[in-house]
Amino acid sequence: MHILGLPTDIFNVYPASIKYKTYQARWQIGDIYVSGDARKTEDNPQGLGCYLVMTGRGCDDIFRILDSRNYTFGDMFRRCERRYGLDNFHFTRLDIAIDDKNEKPFFTIEQIKKKCEKEEFISNSEGYHFDESKFDDFDTAKTVYIGAGKSGLSYRFYDKDKEVCSKHNKTLDEVGSWKRTEMQLRDDKAHVFAMTFKDRPLELGELAFGLLANNLRFVVPNRNESNKSRWKTCRFWERFLGAVEVLKLQVPKQHNSLEETQQWLTEGGVISAVKS
Repeated sequence: MHILGLPTDIFNVYPASIKYKTYQARWQIGDIYVSGDARKTEDNPQGLGCYLVMTGRGCDDIFRILDSRNYTFGDMFRRCERRYGLDNFHFTRLDIAIDDKNEKPFFTIEQIKKKCEKEEFISNSEGYHFDESKFDDFDTAKTVYIGAGKSGLSYRFYDKDKEVCSKHNKTLDEVGSWKRTEMQLRDDKAHVFAMTFKDRPLELGELAFGLLANNLRFVVPNRNESNKSRWKTCRFWERFLGAVEVLKLQVPKQHNSLEETQQWLTEGGVISAVKS
């Protein structure tokens, strides 16, 4: 709780576990969850460590707390470094949202869907799929997914306005146009982005657009050019990104030792799954 700057006694505590982890208890306040009280093992004889999860609302709550003290998320991440050292904490997942609330959006989810169906995009993540649900008698709410959810970087595009209407019983006129682009980063990519954000805590928008510009592009087909990478970027994507500097995440290559591989198999992989 030291990292969050919150007193322990305001949290609700109850038994809870996480798959492939040894935590036995959870501390919760609102949409902030901390798993801890790790079971003692040969590799962790003192039962140290914790696992922090914050939903979007939880992040908003922590932001307000930090802001009231003139701190940023960068300061919070630096606390982690000072307390645990560079190699003793790690981000496992980070979701970044870009909201387009313009009355006339840069693009519709239907446009993104059609581009995917025609394979008119270039991405570091393979595959795509769609979700569509009934919104009213005349329209549907759409979500487009690019990349696998378990991959290092994947994307979601969806009608946030219709989601809000359905959840809160409001009309589109009340909510206004709202299209959301989300990037989901996992493991090393999540950690590297978070450490970049730590050093540039007031530039999240620039970092998010820079990451998007470097990893996903919707293109205009050119039947005279067989190399898709040479196709021009479509206008709506150029307008959406703007004059942004691309962000390349420098993810270190993994060199797992035999001992580390054996530990993963036992505690977080196939053997663990069989034991459970």
